[in-house]
Amino acid sequence: MRFGKVLKVGCLGLLATLVLAGIGIWIWKPWNSMVPALMSDPAPQGERIEQGELLGNYYPAKSAKPGPAILVIGGSEGALGAEMTRLAKALNAEGFSVLHQSYWRAPGQAKKLERVPLERFMEGLAFLRSRPEVDGERMAMMGWSRGSEATQLVAIRDSRIKAIVLGMPGSAVWPGFSWETPWAVFETAWTWQGKDLPALDISEHGSFFSDEKEFAETKRKILAMQDDHPETIIRVEEAKAAVLMICGGRDVVWDSCPMAERQLKRLQAAGREDAELLAYEDAGHYAYGAPVPKDSAAYKQLNILGGSVEANAEALDDAFPKIIAFLRNNLSDKEN
Repeated sequence: MRFGKVLKVGCLGLLATLVLAGIGIWIWKPWNSMVPALMSDPAPQGERIEQGELLGNYYPAKSAKPGPAILVIGGSEGALGAEMTRLAKALNAEGFSVLHQSYWRAPGQAKKLERVPLERFMEGLAFLRSRPEVDGERMAMMGWSRGSEATQLVAIRDSRIKAIVLGMPGSAVWPGFSWETPWAVFETAWTWQGKDLPALDISEHGSFFSDEKEFAETKRKILAMQDDHPETIIRVEEAKAAVLMICGGRDVVWDSCPMAERQLKRLQAAGREDAELLAYEDAGHYAYGAPVPKDSAAYKQLNILGGSVEANAEALDDAFPKIIAFLRNNLSDKEN
């Protein structure tokens, strides 16, 4: 389905609206300026890549022979945000070549997360495969939040991807999003071969400027809606890649744990034994990525999107070594 015009009501899976509800701000704020599109500096480990439509920070592994590589993408923050930059650098420090790719909201890119071609991520994967330090047969992709949708959809279409890691994952295709009008619903977020992928039309559920009980009920209804619109469901079991999912039980952006559990059931029903879910009951949306030092400014902000600072920090500390083990296991050189 396509959304021919912007609708007037709120969208659950989109950060600004839920942050508004979560912190009790009821008046208009210039959210586009309050949540700037960051273009994080890749130094000293990496370099900025600008090749046609491809824009990102690349961190090459220092190895005597070609090794595994990972494509990392973020979500509603757009551009090259701090959280995924921290993750990309941490992965690189573990010996992986990593491309942190921007696909919207960066200079020269679209201002809306709407109708993004999945082929754009194929370009990122092709860049990695072209690098002399990368073994093109040992590729993974990692996506956070809205980026988890694209990661699953790309893995379904590229059987060469050996592993995917999904942070706060979705189980269906959601509509687009803009920081300029964060309460609005747009057309589908993703296209493939020029065609829109069917997306949930969540406009009937109204505004998210409501109390906690109403908000929880709205999330429940939207989750149930996926059963009524199977064409929007992401059939992750069709991907050949091994799957690791991470979710937070107190995620206020969207129901990442219930959606992750749905995807896990799909994989298990298909007989997949290479799928795992790490669910952190007291953590929120920031419980995905690399550990955050206690003395950093980012540490104090870990509770913004649900859960406590401590719970999110503990989840990051626990999950990151498990991510590394998962990647090494699935991207190992089988010949050695």
